Amino acid sequence: MKKVKILGIKSPNSAILAENIIKNGADDGLILTLTPGSENGLDEVAAKYGFKMEVQKLEGEVVVRMTTKDVEELDVTGETCPGPIIIVGDKLDSMEVGERLNVKSSKAETIEDISVSIPGMAGKVIETGKENDKSYILIEKISKAESSSSASAAVTRDKVLVVQSNGIGNAEKAYATFIFSKAALSMGKDVTVFMLMDGVSIARDGNAKTVKHPAFDRLDVLMNETIDAGAKVYVCELSAEFRGMKQKDLVDGAKLAGAATYITLLSDPSYAVVNF
Repeated sequence: MKKVKILGIKSPNSAILAENIIKNGADDGLILTLTPGSENGLDEVAAKYGFKMEVQKLEGEVVVRMTTKDVEELDVTGETCPGPIIIVGDKLDSMEVGERLNVKSSKAETIEDISVSIPGMAGKVIETGKENDKSYILIEKISKAESSSSASAAVTRDKVLVVQSNGIGNAEKAYATFIFSKAALSMGKDVTVFMLMDGVSIARDGNAKTVKHPAFDRLDVLMNETIDAGAKVYVCELSAEFRGMKQKDLVDGAKLAGAATYITLLSDPSYAVVNF
Protein backbone atom coordinates (compact mmCIF):
# COMPACT_ATOMS: atom_id res chain seq x y z
CA MET A 1 0.00 0.00 0.00
CA LYS A 2 1.50 3.30 -1.14
CA LYS A 3 1.73 6.22 1.29
CA VAL A 4 2.04 9.76 -0.14
CA LYS A 5 2.02 13.23 1.45
CA ILE A 6 0.66 15.95 -0.88
CA LEU A 7 0.15 18.93 1.40
CA GLY A 8 -0.65 22.15 -0.44
CA ILE A 9 -2.32 20.55 -3.46
CA LYS A 10 -5.96 21.59 -3.59
CA SER A 11 -9.06 19.98 -5.00
CA PRO A 12 -9.68 19.00 -7.83
CA ASN A 13 -5.92 18.63 -8.49
CA SER A 14 -5.62 16.33 -5.47
CA ALA A 15 -8.15 13.94 -7.05
CA ILE A 16 -6.31 14.00 -10.39
CA LEU A 17 -3.00 13.28 -8.66
CA ALA A 18 -4.53 10.47 -6.57
CA GLU A 19 -5.88 8.79 -9.69
CA ASN A 20 -2.48 9.00 -11.40
CA ILE A 21 -0.79 7.45 -8.35
CA ILE A 22 -3.29 4.57 -8.39
CA LYS A 23 -2.75 4.00 -12.13
CA ASN A 24 1.02 3.89 -11.61
CA GLY A 25 1.33 1.18 -9.00
CA ALA A 26 -1.06 1.74 -6.09
CA ASP A 27 -3.80 -0.63 -7.18
CA ASP A 28 -3.66 -2.37 -3.79
CA GLY A 29 -4.50 0.80 -1.87
CA LEU A 30 -3.37 4.33 -1.11
CA ILE A 31 -2.88 6.50 1.97
CA LEU A 32 -2.81 10.26 1.30
CA THR A 33 -1.94 13.05 3.71
CA LEU A 34 -3.51 16.31 2.50
CA THR A 35 -4.32 19.87 3.45
CA PRO A 36 -7.83 20.11 4.95
CA GLY A 37 -10.42 20.54 2.18
CA SER A 38 -8.28 18.82 -0.43
CA GLU A 39 -10.09 15.52 0.20
CA ASN A 40 -13.11 16.79 -1.77
CA GLY A 41 -13.63 14.62 -4.84
CA LEU A 42 -11.50 11.74 -3.62
CA ASP A 43 -14.60 9.70 -2.84
CA GLU A 44 -15.32 9.54 -6.57
CA VAL A 45 -11.79 8.30 -7.27
CA ALA A 46 -12.15 5.65 -4.56
CA ALA A 47 -15.47 4.45 -5.96
CA LYS A 48 -14.07 4.33 -9.50
CA TYR A 49 -11.30 1.91 -8.49
CA GLY A 50 -13.35 -0.12 -6.02
CA PHE A 51 -11.68 1.20 -2.88
CA LYS A 52 -13.21 1.73 0.52
CA MET A 53 -12.43 5.26 1.68
CA GLU A 54 -11.88 6.53 5.21
CA VAL A 55 -11.08 10.10 6.21
CA GLN A 56 -9.21 10.95 9.42
CA LYS A 57 -8.99 14.63 10.34
CA LEU A 58 -5.91 15.63 12.31
CA GLU A 59 -4.51 18.99 13.39
CA GLY A 60 -3.55 20.86 10.20
CA GLU A 61 -3.95 17.88 7.86
CA VAL A 62 -6.28 15.14 6.68
CA VAL A 63 -5.39 11.48 6.16
CA VAL A 64 -7.39 9.65 3.49
CA ARG A 65 -7.15 5.85 3.30
CA MET A 66 -8.31 4.00 0.21
CA THR A 67 -8.21 0.27 0.87
CA THR A 68 -9.26 -2.86 -0.96
CA LYS A 69 -9.03 -5.23 1.99
CA ASP A 70 -11.41 -5.61 4.89
CA VAL A 71 -10.07 -5.23 8.41
CA GLU A 72 -8.78 -8.61 9.55
CA GLU A 73 -10.30 -10.00 12.73
CA LEU A 74 -8.31 -11.83 15.41
CA ASP A 75 -9.86 -13.23 18.59
CA VAL A 76 -7.36 -14.14 21.34
CA THR A 77 -9.95 -15.12 23.95
CA GLY A 78 -8.71 -18.06 26.01
CA GLU A 79 -5.04 -17.52 25.21
CA THR A 80 -2.72 -17.55 28.24
CA CYS A 81 -0.23 -14.70 28.69
CA PRO A 82 2.02 -14.06 26.79
CA GLY A 83 0.11 -15.86 24.01
CA PRO A 84 -1.98 -12.85 22.89
CA ILE A 85 0.97 -10.49 22.36
CA ILE A 86 2.98 -13.21 20.58
CA ILE A 87 0.04 -13.96 18.25
CA VAL A 88 -0.50 -10.25 17.51
CA GLY A 89 3.24 -9.70 16.95
CA ASP A 90 3.45 -12.58 14.48
CA LYS A 91 0.38 -11.29 12.64
CA LEU A 92 1.75 -7.74 12.39
CA ASP A 93 4.99 -9.11 10.91
CA SER A 94 3.02 -10.62 8.02
CA MET A 95 0.97 -7.47 7.29
CA GLU A 96 1.66 -4.64 4.87
CA VAL A 97 1.97 -0.99 5.96
CA GLY A 98 -1.51 0.53 6.12
CA GLU A 99 -3.35 -2.74 6.73
CA ARG A 100 -5.48 -3.02 9.85
CA LEU A 101 -6.12 -5.67 12.45
CA ASN A 102 -8.99 -5.82 14.94
CA VAL A 103 -8.04 -7.86 18.02
CA LYS A 104 -10.74 -9.03 20.43
CA SER A 105 -10.71 -10.69 23.83
CA SER A 106 -13.20 -11.41 26.59
CA LYS A 107 -10.59 -10.04 29.04
CA ALA A 108 -10.20 -6.25 29.05
CA GLU A 109 -6.74 -6.54 30.66
CA THR A 110 -5.49 -8.54 27.66
CA ILE A 111 -6.48 -5.72 25.30
CA GLU A 112 -4.90 -3.15 27.64
CA ASP A 113 -1.65 -5.14 27.64
CA ILE A 114 -1.61 -5.27 23.84
CA SER A 115 -2.38 -1.55 23.65
CA VAL A 116 0.68 -0.68 25.75
CA SER A 117 2.94 -2.84 23.57
CA ILE A 118 1.81 -1.80 20.08
CA PRO A 119 3.86 1.45 19.72
CA GLY A 120 7.08 -0.59 19.84
CA MET A 121 5.83 -3.23 17.40
CA ALA A 122 5.46 -1.22 14.15
CA GLY A 123 1.81 -0.68 14.91
CA LYS A 124 -0.48 2.22 15.74
CA VAL A 125 -3.56 2.07 17.95
CA ILE A 126 -6.50 3.49 16.01
CA GLU A 127 -9.27 2.70 18.45
CA THR A 128 -10.11 0.69 21.56
CA GLY A 129 -13.49 -0.13 22.99
CA LYS A 130 -16.02 -2.78 23.90
CA GLU A 131 -18.49 -4.55 21.65
CA ASN A 132 -21.05 -6.93 23.14
CA ASP A 133 -19.14 -8.99 25.73
CA LYS A 134 -15.63 -8.45 24.32
CA SER A 135 -13.04 -5.67 24.41
CA TYR A 136 -11.23 -4.82 21.20
CA ILE A 137 -8.30 -2.85 19.79
CA LEU A 138 -8.01 -1.69 16.18
CA ILE A 139 -4.38 -1.63 15.04
CA GLU A 140 -2.81 -0.25 11.87
CA LYS A 141 0.56 -1.54 10.61
CA ILE A 142 3.07 1.30 10.20
CA SER A 143 6.65 1.39 8.94
CA LYS A 144 9.61 0.70 11.23
CA ALA A 145 10.81 4.28 10.72
CA GLU A 146 7.43 5.69 11.72
CA SER A 147 7.28 3.36 14.70
CA SER A 148 10.72 4.49 15.92
CA SER A 149 9.94 8.19 15.55
CA SER A 150 6.64 7.91 17.43
CA ALA A 151 7.86 5.66 20.24
CA SER A 152 8.80 7.03 23.64
CA ALA A 153 12.37 7.13 24.90
CA ALA A 154 11.73 4.03 27.00
CA VAL A 155 10.37 2.07 24.07
CA THR A 156 13.40 2.89 21.93
CA ARG A 157 15.42 0.60 24.18
CA ASP A 158 15.04 -2.19 21.68
CA LYS A 159 17.04 -4.86 23.53
CA VAL A 160 16.11 -6.89 26.60
CA LEU A 161 18.48 -8.63 29.01
CA VAL A 162 16.80 -11.34 31.09
CA VAL A 163 18.92 -12.38 34.10
CA GLN A 164 18.14 -15.78 35.64
CA SER A 165 19.75 -16.65 38.99
CA ASN A 166 17.28 -19.14 40.55
CA GLY A 167 17.34 -22.19 38.31
CA ILE A 168 14.96 -25.16 38.23
CA GLY A 169 14.53 -24.92 42.00
CA ASN A 170 12.10 -22.06 41.39
CA ALA A 171 9.87 -23.29 38.57
CA GLU A 172 7.82 -20.09 38.40
CA LYS A 173 10.88 -17.90 37.79
CA ALA A 174 12.37 -20.47 35.43
CA TYR A 175 9.26 -20.36 33.26
CA ALA A 176 9.04 -16.57 33.50
CA THR A 177 12.55 -16.32 32.03
CA PHE A 178 11.42 -17.79 28.73
CA ILE A 179 7.82 -16.57 28.73
CA PHE A 180 9.00 -12.96 29.03
CA SER A 181 11.75 -13.60 26.49
CA LYS A 182 9.27 -14.96 23.93
CA ALA A 183 6.98 -11.98 24.51
CA ALA A 184 9.89 -9.56 23.98
CA LEU A 185 10.95 -11.37 20.79
CA SER A 186 7.42 -11.13 19.42
CA MET A 187 7.56 -7.37 20.02
CA GLY A 188 10.64 -7.08 17.83
CA LYS A 189 13.17 -6.82 20.66
CA ASP A 190 16.62 -8.41 20.64
CA VAL A 191 16.73 -10.74 23.64
CA THR A 192 19.70 -12.02 25.64
CA VAL A 193 19.33 -14.41 28.57
CA PHE A 194 22.18 -14.55 31.08
CA MET A 195 22.13 -17.41 33.58
CA LEU A 196 24.27 -17.21 36.70
CA MET A 197 24.45 -18.75 40.19
CA ASP A 198 21.73 -21.45 40.49
CA GLY A 199 20.27 -20.22 37.23
CA VAL A 200 22.88 -22.19 35.28
CA SER A 201 21.10 -25.41 36.30
CA ILE A 202 18.45 -24.70 33.67
CA ALA A 203 21.06 -24.89 30.92
CA ARG A 204 22.44 -28.29 31.97
CA ASP A 205 21.29 -30.70 29.28
CA GLY A 206 18.36 -32.75 30.57
CA ASN A 207 17.50 -30.67 33.64
CA ALA A 208 14.74 -28.57 32.08
CA LYS A 209 12.93 -31.73 30.95
CA THR A 210 12.08 -32.41 34.59
CA VAL A 211 10.10 -29.16 34.99
CA LYS A 212 6.46 -28.93 33.83
CA HIS A 213 3.97 -26.10 34.41
CA PRO A 214 0.31 -27.20 34.18
CA ALA A 215 -0.52 -24.41 31.70
CA PHE A 216 2.56 -24.70 29.46
CA ASP A 217 4.80 -27.18 27.68
CA ARG A 218 7.80 -28.62 29.53
CA LEU A 219 10.47 -26.07 30.39
CA ASP A 220 12.96 -27.53 27.89
CA VAL A 221 10.42 -27.12 25.05
CA LEU A 222 9.83 -23.49 26.00
CA MET A 223 13.58 -22.84 26.25
CA ASN A 224 14.27 -24.41 22.85
CA GLU A 225 11.47 -22.36 21.26
CA THR A 226 13.00 -19.19 22.70
CA ILE A 227 16.47 -20.04 21.40
CA ASP A 228 15.10 -21.01 17.98
CA ALA A 229 13.26 -17.67 17.84
CA GLY A 230 16.58 -15.84 18.12
CA ALA A 231 17.37 -15.32 21.80
CA LYS A 232 21.01 -15.53 22.85
CA VAL A 233 21.63 -17.60 25.97
CA TYR A 234 24.80 -17.11 28.02
CA VAL A 235 25.80 -19.23 31.01
CA CYS A 236 28.10 -17.77 33.65
CA GLU A 237 31.42 -19.60 33.38
CA LEU A 238 32.26 -19.20 37.06
CA SER A 239 28.86 -20.47 38.24
CA ALA A 240 29.04 -23.39 35.82
CA GLU A 241 32.55 -24.33 36.92
CA PHE A 242 31.48 -24.19 40.57
CA ARG A 243 28.86 -26.84 39.72
CA GLY A 244 31.18 -28.98 37.58
CA MET A 245 29.58 -27.93 34.28
CA LYS A 246 31.46 -27.55 31.01
CA GLN A 247 30.34 -26.34 27.58
CA LYS A 248 29.65 -29.96 26.56
CA ASP A 249 27.13 -30.24 29.42
CA LEU A 250 24.95 -27.38 28.15
CA VAL A 251 21.87 -27.52 25.94
CA ASP A 252 22.30 -26.59 22.29
CA GLY A 253 22.22 -22.83 21.83
CA ALA A 254 23.66 -21.99 25.28
CA LYS A 255 27.21 -20.65 25.54
CA LEU A 256 29.60 -20.14 28.44
CA ALA A 257 30.51 -16.50 29.06
CA GLY A 258 32.58 -14.63 31.62
CA ALA A 259 31.97 -11.73 33.97
CA ALA A 260 33.13 -9.23 31.33
CA THR A 261 30.26 -10.24 29.04
CA TYR A 262 27.74 -9.84 31.86
CA ILE A 263 29.05 -6.44 32.94
CA THR A 264 29.15 -5.24 29.34
CA LEU A 265 25.52 -6.23 28.83
CA LEU A 266 24.44 -4.56 32.09
CA SER A 267 26.31 -1.38 31.15
CA ASP A 268 24.65 -1.05 27.74
CA PRO A 269 21.90 1.61 28.06
CA SER A 270 20.02 0.17 25.09
CA TYR A 271 19.09 -2.88 27.21
CA ALA A 272 16.06 -3.08 29.46
CA VAL A 273 17.03 -5.49 32.27
CA VAL A 274 14.63 -8.04 33.81
CA ASN A 275 15.71 -10.16 36.77
CA PHE A 276 14.36 -13.59 37.74
